[in-house]
Amino acid sequence: MTEKKTVGVGLIGAGRIGTSHASIVANRLTKADLVAIADPVPGAADKLATALGCPSVYTDAAALIADPAVEAVIIATPARFHTNMVELAANAGKAVFCEKPMALTLAEADRAIAAAKSNGVLLQVGFNRRWDQAFSEGFDAIKAGKVGTPQLLRSVTRDPGPFKGDPAKIPQWTIFFETLIHDFDTLLWLNSGAKPVEVFATADALVRPDAKAQGHLDTSVVTIRFDNGAIAVAEANFSALYGYDIRGEVFGSAGMVTMGDVRRSSMTLFGAAGTSNDTWRMDTDEFIDAYTAQLAAFVQSVRSGYAGAPTGSDARSALAVALACIESVKTNQPVRISDKDFQ
Repeated sequence: MTEKKTVGVGLIGAGRIGTSHASIVANRLTKADLVAIADPVPGAADKLATALGCPSVYTDAAALIADPAVEAVIIATPARFHTNMVELAANAGKAVFCEKPMALTLAEADRAIAAAKSNGVLLQVGFNRRWDQAFSEGFDAIKAGKVGTPQLLRSVTRDPGPFKGDPAKIPQWTIFFETLIHDFDTLLWLNSGAKPVEVFATADALVRPDAKAQGHLDTSVVTIRFDNGAIAVAEANFSALYGYDIRGEVFGSAGMVTMGDVRRSSMTLFGAAGTSNDTWRMDTDEFIDAYTAQLAAFVQSVRSGYAGAPTGSDARSALAVALACIESVKTNQPVRISDKDFQ
């Protein structure tokens, strides 16, 4: 198949992560052109387009998708709109990169996957840790058998504090749908070939206990059992005062790999007060290379016609774990994941 010279990319959603993705396309990718931005907030698309030299702006996502210059779409809207945006773009024959979560129900996930399949378009989902060097090298070591059979896995997400969000504006179950969904994908990926069979989750509002009565949850620990016998733990908290802390670990019968480091580098300052390190404070700083790599891979897939990963099916699998977590929190019981739920 003949590769396209460059790919015209349109961004839907000019918020924080959308701005990061647009900047990467405009400034870091040589095989893509940022040709359009859409956002319903008046002036949002115009402001970002002016900063990045993007020629077309819209307040209507459908108008951007209909733009003939747009060959591929990046969806960075609030999560509740993701499935509809995937369907709209796929039905127009546009390749789709969708931020996580791709959907909030398994039925929505199936709709998104079916839309991409029936229209023969690429669907890639934004699980950026797969593109981080340390996590990628850890995956390769596991696949090469260097840790033997995985037995214990761990994935940690601690967002940088102090927490400044308004709990009233954070959708219920965000900690599973938008935070731990990264950890679920990471654990499924690192233990590839195995299926999760049981989940037990506990969650609380330890950062903002005053908001718990309104359904706010900002801290969680999840245990996942796999059909190969491995046991995984995922944990999340919305306020790590020392920095943005993302780590993974796989312990096996022959060894162990660890991935991630809250320190910006191995440089350590030794002074009269002791030792200190600068730490990561934003995902768009720590994972800038991973974000770039995932979008470069997406563009290359569009150019070549060969689909890569993470796929819509990968997103569905992580979602199945998230939904089981929600049921577990509601019932305070372990929840089985059936073959029907996990495909």
